[in-house]
Amino acid sequence: MTVTGVSAGADDGNVPANTLDNDLSTRWSAEGDGAWIRYDLGSAQTIGSVSIAWHKGDTRKDTFDVQLSNDGSSWTTALARKTSNGTTLQPQNYDFADTSARYLRIVGHGNTTNDWTSITETTVNGPDGGDGDDGDQGSGRTVRVADSDQLRSAFGDARAGDRIVLADGQYTIGKMTGRNGTAGQPITVVAEHRGQAVIDDGQLEVKDSSYVTFEGLKWRNSDTLKLTGSNHVRLTRNHFRLTEESSLKWVIIQGANSHHNRIDHNLFEEKHQLGNFITVDGSETQQSQHDLIDHNHFRNIGPRAENEMEAIRVGWSGISQSNGFTVVESNLFENCDGDPEIVSVKSNDNIVRYNTFRTSQGVLSQRHGNRGAFYGNFFLGEGKAGTGGIRIYGQDHTIYNNYFGGLTGTGFDAALQIDGGDVDTSGALSAHWRVYRATVVNNTFVNNVSNIEVGANYKLPPVDSTIANNVVTGSQGKLFNEVKKPVNMSYAGNIAWPTGSAAVGVTVPSGAIKVIDPLLAPDGPVHRIGAGSPAIDTGTDSSAFVTDDMDGQPRAGVVDVGADERSSSAVTRAPLGATDVGPSAP
Repeated sequence: MTVTGVSAGADDGNVPANTLDNDLSTRWSAEGDGAWIRYDLGSAQTIGSVSIAWHKGDTRKDTFDVQLSNDGSSWTTALARKTSNGTTLQPQNYDFADTSARYLRIVGHGNTTNDWTSITETTVNGPDGGDGDDGDQGSGRTVRVADSDQLRSAFGDARAGDRIVLADGQYTIGKMTGRNGTAGQPITVVAEHRGQAVIDDGQLEVKDSSYVTFEGLKWRNSDTLKLTGSNHVRLTRNHFRLTEESSLKWVIIQGANSHHNRIDHNLFEEKHQLGNFITVDGSETQQSQHDLIDHNHFRNIGPRAENEMEAIRVGWSGISQSNGFTVVESNLFENCDGDPEIVSVKSNDNIVRYNTFRTSQGVLSQRHGNRGAFYGNFFLGEGKAGTGGIRIYGQDHTIYNNYFGGLTGTGFDAALQIDGGDVDTSGALSAHWRVYRATVVNNTFVNNVSNIEVGANYKLPPVDSTIANNVVTGSQGKLFNEVKKPVNMSYAGNIAWPTGSAAVGVTVPSGAIKVIDPLLAPDGPVHRIGAGSPAIDTGTDSSAFVTDDMDGQPRAGVVDVGADERSSSAVTRAPLGATDVGPSAP
């Protein structure tokens, strides 16, 4: 649900707004028994649960109350003296009876270490049909099915805690409506043997439901899988290779009150008609919020179409001014050639990080919306025609710690296109909105046909943007190509190394782009800075918010220039391969 305001009785400099920034590294903190933080929904709405991520939540347990109010003065306790589980930094959901209220307040009673209350993220959730058991009770039934009729019956009677197990065989699937598990007792629909329960007919729509998981199924039917008005629905370790006769969207998240759904560890492959692998929509005015798409393998979508064949589309133009808070992370895209936009983002406040794009024509595009964050991605063209990186429109995007190598695209498909716009700060939602205040720092570009392009398309050049602490090397074209002269563009701390027929491409103040060999050394599919590189410890303050590098190694002291920090710390991320994602991955 949308929170319109947040306040607290006290803080130590870690302010209440930090609990709404979709960043688990920031927090609100206050000391003392009874420390409180309050969330305002703007009007009375039906609330069904609250999700809270606790600072140091994997090492200590917090005790707290959840209270509700319509006027901010008189409070009703929905949950008393609840205790976090002490095992995770991720959000934990706390369910209570659906209640109409404008305000939700969390009152802390300290933790198992001290009397502080510290919260990194809070999400207020809408009605879920819950009766307030917080997931502690459930049927615990195992319901075994062996044919389509038994599966339909199990759907109709599904209750919290049910584990519906599909024997090997073929099934026709149908709707699941108004079925609600809980965080502790989800409804699980699972193949007895992964990949051996085959959905070859019918259409699954999960409607007005919550906490339902579908696991290990093989999807061969020819209808869109719909998650409609539902929350905490999970699709995991499935194999999607739908039968296409014409245009077909394979999975769509839609409807009002849709939020916190997850699509993870699946294989999507062989899509050759129009439509997307995954579409995240919502209502007519609001995108589904806080959905997570992670550790999937997307491959072999094409041939190239002019439009409507993305691997993933997040939002659409009509709701592009709404906030999505979608996270697309740790996915592998291979030979995803169907659309000029492999991943198309069309709303505000989304994150695309830690993904690997291999031999895929097109780009990751912020097509509409503001405040997108794109970091830690690997774009590996391997010389294939039409391969690109990132293209942006709109305001206040951050692009950092990305690696762009061997890409052949230009213009719309450049390694990085900070594009022009055809409208300024208002206009048709389907237009290309002018770029304002893009921050492009600590990226590495190696052996691309076109590297950083500015304003290649449309009439309005970018405004007030920053390009800092990037390493750009190449043997052709302009390494920094201002196709249209930007307005008040700031360059600082970059390293350029043009070879062959390449040129730096722009004239900037001394030191803003240093022309010097960064001494990159090949390491598998990427290049890293070597010993004695002039990139070491020469970054500027523009990168103060960049706390690690493309490998997950911490940035220490003055940051190194480019996506790589020379470090002896453990590497926690790398370009992804087929064994890192999909149904069989860890």
